[in-house]
Amino acid sequence: MRRREFLTAPAALPAAAQAIAEQTEELEIVSSHEHLLSEEERYALKPNLFTLLGHYAADDLRSAGLSGEPKTWAGIEPWWRHIRGTGYGQAVRIALRDVYGVEELNAETVPLLNERIAAANRPGLYERVLKKMARIRYAVLDDYWRGEPSRPDARFFVLARKLDWFCSVRQASDVRRMEEVTGVAIHGAADLKKAMEKRLEQSLAAGLVAIKTTLAYSRPLHFAVVDEREAQADFDLVMKAPQPEPPRRLSDHMFHHVLALASERGLPVQVHTGTLAGNRGMLDYTRPGQLNPLFLRYPRVTFDLFHTGWPWTGEAAALAKMIPNVTVDFCWMWVLSPVGARQALDEMLETVPANKILGFGGDYRYAELTYAHATMARAGIAEVLAGKVARGWCTAAEAVETARLLLAGNAARLFPQRRA
Repeated sequence: MRRREFLTAPAALPAAAQAIAEQTEELEIVSSHEHLLSEEERYALKPNLFTLLGHYAADDLRSAGLSGEPKTWAGIEPWWRHIRGTGYGQAVRIALRDVYGVEELNAETVPLLNERIAAANRPGLYERVLKKMARIRYAVLDDYWRGEPSRPDARFFVLARKLDWFCSVRQASDVRRMEEVTGVAIHGAADLKKAMEKRLEQSLAAGLVAIKTTLAYSRPLHFAVVDEREAQADFDLVMKAPQPEPPRRLSDHMFHHVLALASERGLPVQVHTGTLAGNRGMLDYTRPGQLNPLFLRYPRVTFDLFHTGWPWTGEAAALAKMIPNVTVDFCWMWVLSPVGARQALDEMLETVPANKILGFGGDYRYAELTYAHATMARAGIAEVLAGKVARGWCTAAEAVETARLLLAGNAARLFPQRRA
């Protein structure tokens, strides 16, 4: 067992707990959510240490006091010591240690790290880091930076995409661009729905297995039932003059159409709930309970609540317990709040049916950090399950089977890997 991979693990574990940790470490993962670049994009990027620090760790650095982007060691050093123990900081330290063999980040190790990151940035990196080190069978990829739907590398990924664009129309130029990419003439709300349908068909042709939404970054998750006549009135406003934000009635109407399409096509919907990336935003927009009416209105749609709704993990757990078509997803969670993730999982395993809990999604752009996050997730899951065994909740064998469900089985069932 590679005990050094468990950054925060105690030096000695009871024999039963150690056995669970060892077996959990060997399990395959199906990651419910990633933003990983394609290998070609990754190699063209020519990353260095500060590239890796730029995803998520930069948010904590700025929260601590950094102004701007992490570009030099001198710039981040005053703040690094304050964030090295956060989940984001832990992920960076694990990645640098296990992938690049550097135990401590400081002025002396920065040049060495940059050399090693550059040397590793060649074909074979994903096979080594994602497959061999992280044991990720495949991941659900949200390639949000791509304009057009594109089939991802089937060795590593299946595809999730958003239709939020059609729920966020603010000006006539948005509509003109939608016409260009879909080939649908848009003269009103009914045509906008046809363009959305065409975009979904394009995405399905690229291998789509799930629809994702991040509308909580810009609006509350309550979506009123709005008829097409009211939506058309908002569409007319947009076409007359740019609006400061997407008109709500049109946005509501279009998102209900997203869910109607998901229901018709048998597609799960991944919903961003809980805390937001970056250093600004309206946290209250993201409460998972606001979605309750949608869960009841669309019983054939499986709603996957991302990030366990943190900090409203109890709210997410209650929804998943109560409503058959709701699952709760620990993607991003093990680096958002490692302690909170352990506490949430401990509660959810005795609250929510175990087949409705997805235990891991890396939610990173860079493979090294997905590996580190997977390491943290395995350690956290093993720790929680070892505690359950100690309290008599389950046997050691049952604990490992539960870990198998959390790490791979549930996500594989919800987001199947279909070969082209």
